This record gives sequence, structure tokens and C-alpha cells, in this order.
Amino acid sequence: MKQCSLDNFMDSLDPWLDNNYIRSVSIDHKGHVTFFFMDGVRDTYEIIDCDRAQVIKACKDLSKRGIPVKEG
Repeated sequence: MKQCSLDNFMDSLDPWLDNNYIRSVSIDHKGHVTFFFMDGVRDTYEIIDCDRAQVIKACKDLSKRGIPVKEG
């Protein structure tokens, strides 16, 4: 699991969004975000400078781009 700030998290998404590489996103009960990529790889992030509600709000932008976001 990678730890990062919300700003770093959002910046790291840009290359993946431009290439339609993300299959889906899952947010667990602790606010950890897991990306599931088209090639079967998954990557989990703990965003350390905000709470779960802020993480969900940030990930809503992903769902607007057509990426399924599941909350658990």
C-alpha cells in the first residue's frame, strides 16, 4: 500500500486517465483506494491528509469519467 497526500494522489492519476487504463476503483471502510487496471494489476493507496468522505468526493470525478467506483 502506498501512502500519499491527496494532491499527490490526484496528480498520479493523470497518466492513467489519459490512457483509459483503469478498469475500476474500490474505496474500503477505512478510505483506502484500490485501483484495478485493465492488465489485472491492482494498486492500493492510503491518502494520509484527509478523511474517507474527502476521498470519496475526490473519486466521484473518476465516476464522471466512466470509471466504476465502488464504496465498501
